[in-house]
Amino acid sequence: MDNNESIIVISNKNELIRNGYIYSNVNKEFIYQGMSFLLKKPGIKTLPSISMLGYSPHKPKLIPQNPIWVLKLNGITMDIHKLY
Repeated sequence: MDNNESIIVISNKNELIRNGYIYSNVNKEFIYQGMSFLLKKPGIKTLPSISMLGYSPHKPKLIPQNPIWVLKLNGITMDIHKLY
């Protein structure tokens, strides 16, 4: 196992969801209620508007995206695109 991979035990669903938006958590495995969730792709949250210094005719627009998780359960592996 390299430095990018690790296993983290999560105590509640909100903590699991929050960790899905952290880029450095890609390929980390999270255990929640006995289930294994591997973060495949981090999500992107909408950020508040940031005023730029100077004039910028083109403002970058971030499109929110949900994280993509891989759930491993009883020998079955599936991608999850949204956790509620």
